[in-house]
Amino acid sequence: MDATHYRIVEADLDDERHCAGLVHCLDDYASGPFGRGEPLSAEVRAALCPNLRQVPSRLIRLVLHGESVVGAAVCFLGFSTFAARPRLNVHDLCVLPAHRGKGLGRALLLAVISAARGLHCSGVTLEVRADNQLAQGLYRSLGFNGGEPATWFWERKL
Repeated sequence: MDATHYRIVEADLDDERHCAGLVHCLDDYASGPFGRGEPLSAEVRAALCPNLRQVPSRLIRLVLHGESVVGAAVCFLGFSTFAARPRLNVHDLCVLPAHRGKGLGRALLLAVISAARGLHCSGVTLEVRADNQLAQGLYRSLGFNGGEPATWFWERKL
């Protein structure tokens, strides 16, 4: 990452630029081939930052290019009963298309890992689609793996 053009900051959800940029990045991610293939609804876009403000376990890092948000990592602190320590889950990791290939995803993940160490977490978890080979390569290069035995992420929508 070229530090002269990009910087990683903690998201300030009271800053309209941060909120608008975060929503834009997540909307782009949701619309793409590794999201749901459709944009976030108007209701979700409007509720995202106000509702995130209410989640004390959130940890959000943004990549800024000048004052524009061009990438985001949205994480939530949980707890590992097996380690009796906190555990950080990366729920979303995204970089806008025009800024990909510059090491920003790696820089975001390294910032998340650093924050997790500072919180004395036992580990950092994330989900990755089986068909997202590029993301899997990044995650493996930073020490992530599927575990032994491999585990699946299951969901029941409500």
